[in-house]
Formats: sequence, C-alpha cells, structure tokens
Amino acid sequence: MTVKSKPTANAWLDEDDAEELTGKELDHLEGRWLKGGESINSEQGQAAFREHLRKKQVNMLIDPDVLDYFRRKAGRRGYQTLINRTLRESMERESLLDAVRKVVREELHHTD
Repeated sequence: MTVKSKPTANAWLDEDDAEELTGKELDHLEGRWLKGGESINSEQGQAAFREHLRKKQVNMLIDPDVLDYFRRKAGRRGYQTLINRTLRESMERESLLDAVRKVVREELHHTD
C-alpha cells in the first residue's frame, strides 16, 4: 500500500510548480496593484496582468522541413505550442550559459 505524506508547513514550493491562474481566478484577485510605480484600481490591475500574460501573434517564415518536423513531433495539434516551448528553452539555456560563463570568469580572475 502506498501512503502519501502530507506537506509540512516548511515544505518548499517551486514557483514553477504552481498552477496557472485561470480567467475566473484573475477576476477574484485582491490587493494593491502597481503599474509603472503608480497605484491603480483592481480592474486596471487585472487588465494589465492579463495583457502581460497574453501571447503575441506574429507572422514569420519557417523552412518547410522545420515546420514539418514540429508538426510530426507534436502530432495533430499543438505544433505552435511546441515551437514556442522550444524557443523558450533555448532562451533560458542561453541565459544559464551566460550566468555560468560569468561565474567561471570571476573564479578564474580570483585565482590569479
């Protein structure tokens, strides 16, 4: 028999593990909203938050073999999401590599 342990008060949660907010949940957010350092009302804050989360539509040219690859990999639907995820992972990997390079440079500088 498998027993699930209950989370403790000290359990650490990664923000990436948090569920995404839905439109209904966004309608019930309360608190102080700031935009550009200025205090705004809840309705304006929710609208700004939604706009920030909204994906931007772009038109771009992609080589046919690249498009075919993502369509095959994603199955019938979701190839655009897969392309977006791949671009995001590349962007994050580049940021991580830059951070590692900076640390290595600093360490090499300190050992001189």
